Formats: sequence, structure tokens, C-alpha cells
Amino acid sequence: MSSERSIGSKHQKNGARGLEDFNRRARTSWTQRFSVDFVGVFLVFFLTGLERLPAVNEPHYWTKSAHFWDSEYGRGDLFLESANAHALFYATFGLLTRLCSMPTAVWIGRIVVWGMLAWGWTSMMRGVFRTSADRVSGAWVGTLSAGVWCFGMRWGHLAGEWVVGGVEAKVAAYAFVFLGFGFFFSQRWTLGWLCLGLAGAMHVVVGLWVFLGSIFASYWIDRFGFRGLSGQSSGMGNSPVMTGHGDGESNGWWLRNGWGIPLALIGLGSGMLPPLMADWGASSWVSTQASMIQVYKRLGHHLAPSAIASVRWQSFGVLLLAALAVIFLCMGNEKRVSGVGGTKKRIGYLAGRDWSAWTYGMRFILLQAFFGLAVALVGCLIDWGSVLGFWSRESSARVLKYYWFRWNDVVWPLELAVGLVWLAWVSPRGQGLSDRVWARQIVLMVVVFLGIWGLWDRIRTRGSDWVGEGERARLLSRSDGLDEQLVHYEDWIRVCEYVRSKTEPSSLWLTPRNQQTFKWHTQRGEVAAWKDMPQDAASVVEWFERLSECYPVDSERSLEPWTTEKILELHKRYGFRYVLIDRRVGGQSPPLLPMLYPGVLEENSTFAVFEIPQR
Repeated sequence: MSSERSIGSKHQKNGARGLEDFNRRARTSWTQRFSVDFVGVFLVFFLTGLERLPAVNEPHYWTKSAHFWDSEYGRGDLFLESANAHALFYATFGLLTRLCSMPTAVWIGRIVVWGMLAWGWTSMMRGVFRTSADRVSGAWVGTLSAGVWCFGMRWGHLAGEWVVGGVEAKVAAYAFVFLGFGFFFSQRWTLGWLCLGLAGAMHVVVGLWVFLGSIFASYWIDRFGFRGLSGQSSGMGNSPVMTGHGDGESNGWWLRNGWGIPLALIGLGSGMLPPLMADWGASSWVSTQASMIQVYKRLGHHLAPSAIASVRWQSFGVLLLAALAVIFLCMGNEKRVSGVGGTKKRIGYLAGRDWSAWTYGMRFILLQAFFGLAVALVGCLIDWGSVLGFWSRESSARVLKYYWFRWNDVVWPLELAVGLVWLAWVSPRGQGLSDRVWARQIVLMVVVFLGIWGLWDRIRTRGSDWVGEGERARLLSRSDGLDEQLVHYEDWIRVCEYVRSKTEPSSLWLTPRNQQTFKWHTQRGEVAAWKDMPQDAASVVEWFERLSECYPVDSERSLEPWTTEKILELHKRYGFRYVLIDRRVGGQSPPLLPMLYPGVLEENSTFAVFEIPQR
């Protein structure tokens, strides 16, 4: 027993000495300042998210935001007039659409959310590597970890989650999450929970999973320390708050978090209220059908494991294995204890690792990662159970619509980034690779390489894009050559300019299936658009019915052309006045209706505008 105590004491002394040496050096460097690290993180996020307008989801969020502040914007559009599931985003960022043009508003929004992300990330990372004995963190830890995290999210995601990109509600929500974690790691618990509440108010699904993971991680550390892993309560420094006693007492945890958790619940409640109110009167059948549409017909690549591509499983598997390997390397050196006759014997593997150098933040993020993985595994079981016939797909859909894989996609790249930076830059003597200088240098080179290569690849890819992903996603076909794509894009901009300048702002339109920026360019409402799925159940069902009726496909899943009879039939049902024809649809001939555009002096080989005669 005394031998084990002396071994632990030795590791703690070595760890403290190593951190004192590191922090003594770091205090003398300008790179140690928060402002310097923040600028570095912001630059990483700026270069990662930089792309032409609009990004893939920006037309969806920003036209809704504009309509939130001006009901005349896109009047009659089913999506715009449906429930406001992200009301806080529309109320705050959407105000910019009243003060400046849409492109300017979006660029301001991008700079703001990237700045919010950078501030939250820098606070979080400096807190991860902060000790109770010395509050100085490692130099550049935010910048180095941000590069690795962006790389891991881009290449290792399972269900298509991303954070750094265009501006939408979830990006602002993650900024509050990171800021909240930073408050946790500096022992400002109430402010941390308040930030998680703001995250839930901004995007309830993001906030909900992170809130549950934070309850789990903070309670586990406080109640058990790392006994569940090591058989001992250990921590960096002498603060029981930062290390977790593992004394079995829950009163201390509640006293520290009892004021903050209600604040987080209030924020989550405010985020839940709009969608709950929107679905209050929906029947069970409508709710079930809406869930089926969301999970298995529209968002399967995000929500249903059975619909996720095999390459994504492979990529996430590589990321997970890499993160687990880094966790293994982050473990302290193995301990031995005295046996009978003074012999040394090995003790259990995890129990024999020395976790004393792990800060509260490192433990918190590790437990968050395992929580995210556990939630994802439950999501897999829910989906696969319906595939195997244990329960119905309808039952699975009602549960899977809550994005069971979202936090998993974010937190495992985060765990990888934390572990690599700790191994390369921060780990004290006797921990990780600290006693092997050459190994630490190799890991540092890996960290720098992943960050630089990820940024270079992102810049190279986006730099060659001549249109935003929001335009390219549906308007332009990958099978067309560049010249054809240029013609189609220029024709699209010309016809949208005609619609915006020559037709009534309140007019409703039947628009082509293969586009998602009609409202973005014209400020006019559409009967339906594939990208713009509403959030309330009744509107989701109606939206899908409109898509099925307006855009029928043949046996080969190719769009059928609109005949004059079909257009008039749809007009009687939905009341649109104008039709925008896409001449690229196979077999599409001009309907027997007055053609408004292109005129004799106008050129447009791709699109044409027709009007329904008024009686």
C-alpha cells in the first residue's frame, strides 16, 4: 500500500514539475496571450468556412429569417409561412436582413459566428489545459487543436455533421457550447450552464444532446473521479472541484451546479417551445408520417444508419481508431505494486494507468466522447431493429428524427485534437510521450501537418469553385462540362433577375425541381422546394405531397415534363400565377400558355417564364 502511495506521489511531483517548467517558459512568450491564440483560431475557422455565397444551407435559413422580419418576403410560400423552429436565430441574425442586402447580411453573419466560434473554442482549449496549481495554459493550444478538429470533422464524420461553414442556427449554438465548456473548465459552473441553455435556445437538438452529455460527464467526474477507469481518484493539482473526489457524495455536485442547470433547462425549454406548439394539434398519423418523411425520405444520410454510405462508416472507423490510439498514448506510465516477498506484479491494465496529469477538461471531453458514441450506438440499434423486424420503421422514425449522431460527429474529432495537442505540447514529465522528445516532435509535426493540409485542401477546393455550394448543389449537373454549367448558371441568374424586377412581389410560383435558390434571388414564394422542408409535422406532410404531385418521376427516377394540362391542374390546387420552366428536363416542350420570358431581344436557352391567364 505504501509502495503504491509512493508511486502515485512520484508521478504527481513529476507532473507538477513538468507543468511548472512548461508554464514558466510559456509566460515569457507573447504566444501565451489569449488574444494571440484567438486570432489564430479565428484565422483557421475563417479559412475553413470561406466560400462563395450562398453556402449549402444559407438560402434555407436566410430566406426564412427575412420572412420572419418581413411577412411580404416570399408571401404564400409553404416553407416560409410554416412554424419557426429556430426562432432565436431568425430574431437575432435575421434582423440583419432589414438593415442591409441579403449578401451583406450573410457575410456579416459569417464573420460574427466565426468570431463566436473562435472565442468559445479558445476559451475551451485554454481551459482544457489549465491546472488548479497554475492557471497559465499552453501556447497556441487553441490554434493547433482547431486545425486538427476541422480536419477530423471534414474527413471523419459519420452522419454529415459540420460546424465551420455557412452561417445558420447550429453554428451559433456550437459557439455557445464551446464557451460553456470553457466556463466549466475555469470552475464558473453557472455561466457554463447558462451558455448551454443559450445553445439550446438557438438550436434545441444541439443543445439537448450536449446538455445530457454534460450532466453525465460532470456528475461522473464529481462522484466517481476516474475510479470507473483506474480504481483511484486522481486529478491534477489539489482542487477537489477540478479533479473530482470520487467520494460518492452528490451534494457537492448539486451545490456547484444547482443554480446553472435550471438556467440551461429554461434555455432548452425556450428552444423546444416553438416546435412543440407547432405540432400541438397534429394527429398521431400526421406526426408519424412526418417522421417517416424526415428520417427515411429526406434526411436519411443524417438520421438513419441504414441510409448512411459505406464510405462514411469507413471514415468514421478510421477516426475512432485514431482517437482511441491517442487516448492510449495519453495514459500515464503503467504502475506495478509490491507483491509477497517484495516481488513486483502488474495490476489491471486500466487500473494500472496513471491519470494524475489529466485535467478536468480532458476528462470531461473524454466522457463526452464516450457519451456521444453511446448515443450513436443506441441510434444504430433503433434503426437496425426495424430493419430486422423487431419493431416497425414508423416506431424507429419517431425516435431517430432527433439526430442521434450529431454530437458524436463533433466530439470525436474534438477528443482527437485534445489528445494530440496534449501529447505534443502540454503533457508533463512522466506522462504520455513526455520522456521521448523525438516522439513528441513527431506528434507535433503530425498536428501541424493535419492542420495545414486540411486548410490547404479546403482552400484549394473552395478556391476552384466559381459558384457557392448552395447554387451548385441542385442547379448544376456534375455530368455537364464547365461551359454548359456556365451557360446554365448565367441563364438562371438572368431569369431570376427578370422575376425579381418584372413580376409582383406577392406572386406565387411553380419552379423547377433542380434548384434551391429561387427565393434567395427573387424574394418570391414557391409551391414547394426540395431543400426547404418545413419543421412542423402538418407542413412536412403537405410539403411532401406537393413535391410528389408537382415533380413526378418515371420508372428510371427521371423527372417527367410538365404538360399544359398538368400545369393547369396544379394551378387549380395551389393557386400559383407563374410557371418557371426548366428546358433541360427531358421531353419538356413549351406549354400552351402566354410566355413572358425570354422576349425577342432576350437570350435564355435554359429557362422560360409562363403566366396562367387570369379569368
